[in-house]
Amino acid sequence: MAMIKKWWSFSLRRQILWWLLMFALLVTIVWLAGNNEGYVLIVRSPYRLQFSFNFFLILMVLSFLAVHYCLRLVHFFRRLPANKRSKKDSQRLKDGNAALLEGMQALAEGNIIKAEAAAQRAHTLMRSEDLESLMKALNEKKLNSEVT
Repeated sequence: MAMIKKWWSFSLRRQILWWLLMFALLVTIVWLAGNNEGYVLIVRSPYRLQFSFNFFLILMVLSFLAVHYCLRLVHFFRRLPANKRSKKDSQRLKDGNAALLEGMQALAEGNIIKAEAAAQRAHTLMRSEDLESLMKALNEKKLNSEVT
């Protein structure tokens, strides 16, 4: 309980510190922008563009954010096939493990036909040492049942 209280106190102090820093940064930016009477002049004959310096700074920040998020979107779309492939692989592994457990349970219950079907389904979905041992046990049981 003391650890949770200590963590909560540290977290609360950190949040208060961040809020105070952000407020101080905001006040500083507003003060600098209010006292700024500069402008940016872009001359390209026969055109002439004149912006306030504050507007130019806001435009630069917004353009940086737009480029940043567009690049993140491109990165996301480029990784999409790999993410889908890994999701399919993990789903196949999950299904294979479920079939393997079902086969082991059926083998423990003595239902060899159900265990063999589950082992074959697991075999098509994945490769593992547990699957090989299950197949080996099934073959031994099958041989023992055929001999007797």
